Amino acid sequence: MLDIFIHSSAGLHEAPPLAQRQHDYVHKIVFLGDTGVGKTSLTQRYVYDSLSEMGRTIGAILHVKRVEIRDLLNKLVIWDLGGQESFAEMREQYCSEASGAFFVFDRTRSETLANYEKWLTALYAAAGKVPVVFVENKIDLESELDPQNVIKIAESHASRLIQTSATENLNVDLAFKYLVEAILAGIKGEDIQVMKS
Repeated sequence: MLDIFIHSSAGLHEAPPLAQRQHDYVHKIVFLGDTGVGKTSLTQRYVYDSLSEMGRTIGAILHVKRVEIRDLLNKLVIWDLGGQESFAEMREQYCSEASGAFFVFDRTRSETLANYEKWLTALYAAAGKVPVVFVENKIDLESELDPQNVIKIAESHASRLIQTSATENLNVDLAFKYLVEAILAGIKGEDIQVMKS
């Protein structure tokens, strides 16, 4: 049985009337990636604008945040699942009905990028070809990755690559904004360009 914890935030950047409006869309967003890549830290930074020393995620943690993008109120239901191999059998169930996903890897551990196929295979099997943002996390630290290889892998999945640091709060909002924009573009039948940060 998977333990699920729920946290909610109306968002620190919202005007009070936003909290009272009915949402236009609800998007299930999943965080994919190996243990220790910073999925929980990115989520905490975005939803609560803070970091805490929670340690590794065991089970799943569910967060909710409402944001206005394109004059539409979007309710984001953000799933942060532990990256341990013991949860491998739960990946597809966890990804079911996802609107979009972040694949997060740690630039100081090349093996976390090398595992992208197992994560995306589970996502696409459960949710279809939904938008994915590749997140190169911990850009405040020295990289062991070949930048051209990272770009090539992201582009091969028609995904945008965004470099982030939850610790330094770099590009975290940008990553979420881009993913929601890509989801909305898909809903409206628009093209969204693949761009590198």
